[in-house]
Amino acid sequence: MTRARLRAIAPWASLTLLFLVTSVTVGLLGFVNDSERVTIGAHAATVSPTFDGYATLDLGAVLPRLRLPADTPAGIGINIDIQETDADNLTELLNRDALIASQPDGEIAKIQQVVQQMAVDNAVAGAGTGLLVVVVVATIWTMLGRRRRRELWELVHSHERRVEHRAIVVLVAMLITIASIFGPGQMRTADVIPTEWRPLAKLLPELSLDERLKGVEVAAGFSTTGGVGVIRTAVETYERSTEFYGRLEERVSRVGGRIHQASEGETVALLVSDRHDNIGIDRFAAEVGKVAGAKLLIDAGDDTSSGQSWEVFSINSLRQHFKDLKVVAVAGNHDAGGHIEDSMRKNGFTVLDSKPVEVEGIRFLGDSDPTQTGLGSADTPGDETTAEQSERLADIACEQPDDKRISTMVVHDPSSFADTAARGCATLLVSGHLHRQVGPEHKVVDGRPVTTYTNGTTGGAAYAFALGYTLRRPGEVTLITYADGKPIGLQTVTAQIDGDVGVGAYSPLPS
Repeated sequence: MTRARLRAIAPWASLTLLFLVTSVTVGLLGFVNDSERVTIGAHAATVSPTFDGYATLDLGAVLPRLRLPADTPAGIGINIDIQETDADNLTELLNRDALIASQPDGEIAKIQQVVQQMAVDNAVAGAGTGLLVVVVVATIWTMLGRRRRRELWELVHSHERRVEHRAIVVLVAMLITIASIFGPGQMRTADVIPTEWRPLAKLLPELSLDERLKGVEVAAGFSTTGGVGVIRTAVETYERSTEFYGRLEERVSRVGGRIHQASEGETVALLVSDRHDNIGIDRFAAEVGKVAGAKLLIDAGDDTSSGQSWEVFSINSLRQHFKDLKVVAVAGNHDAGGHIEDSMRKNGFTVLDSKPVEVEGIRFLGDSDPTQTGLGSADTPGDETTAEQSERLADIACEQPDDKRISTMVVHDPSSFADTAARGCATLLVSGHLHRQVGPEHKVVDGRPVTTYTNGTTGGAAYAFALGYTLRRPGEVTLITYADGKPIGLQTVTAQIDGDVGVGAYSPLPS
């Protein structure tokens, strides 16, 4: 390559190198100093990335810190500073955390998304800074021109000794500045003993831990020693939940031969309702959907108990367990407040809002419940009553032409589909809310078949609470089979309180 060619390429190579060095430096510095406040499980928390290869949970002054290998590329780790919660007491908090931790996939996926977003944001910021520096340098370089640059070069070389002395002075000044900032902290002896990490298995040798817990380490110290009993209780709750719901999941495969299998050209949807924060049941429900070959999840609401922002872990779990399925959903009266619907949308759910939509060739209509009900509190009226909602949805359904007839209406309270059913403007109308199965009930209106059906509580909820290491009542899911977008059959699969699984008979729907 000729010298002229090298001179032509050199500026571009220098600018490229400058861009890369600036972008990487700014991006990495921004990433390691970044943090994000999020809701994890039942807590507010601050998440910040590290490069120690561990996911470390700081649980406050009373409980010990925990860590486990993050198993991420480039040794990226994460610190999770667990903060406030709305739990009334320590026992309630620990039980709640242990039960959520027994099904952590949804929360893990959420944290991964947060860290990935921080990485992307800082990479973009680094690239922007690098581009700005390159533009500034290139602009100055161009404005100076070749003649002025040559003059400056000759000036530098003619005063080489002076420049060298000045460079030394500048370098010494920089070193003094850096030492004044970082040096004192490094020179002082640390007052705190470095953290000693102990495997959880050694702290609780009497317990037989599962593979996930075997990788957990606990920070040794006073809080750990004094809180062994508290930790043991949390671990026992975790393991009881894991064992019970794991047994349910395994038993689904044993009864798989009794679950109706869709024929070619048919589509299966899985209907859930009234989970009320019981994310443990999601393993069972997902396995039922897998065995049946479901392509769609229909969520009839009340995924939470009070609709609080911390309860979005229930939606995160649903998305993670059914990540390969499309989801059509409405919010129930215990989901009101906006947090749960927002989380549904962020997780890619199709949230019905009184407009007909088509998913997997099935025409849906529905809306979230207008009433707001907290955990143990009375109903608070919304913008309309269920009776008014029922009449309004019926008007929308009955306006549809015959070739756009509503295949499935999804609401939370069966009172909200009463008018549509009476007027015969939808083929299948499903709901939850009652915590018991009602139907399927068939009738013919103006020569058109209509079936109404209320799913029992999927979470095994007693009242509005279901989070626990076992079921309070049987947990029910329903498989709906469709052909050409029309419902043709229903079948229930039930998780029993004793850990057994019951499969109902396949019930064809009238055509």
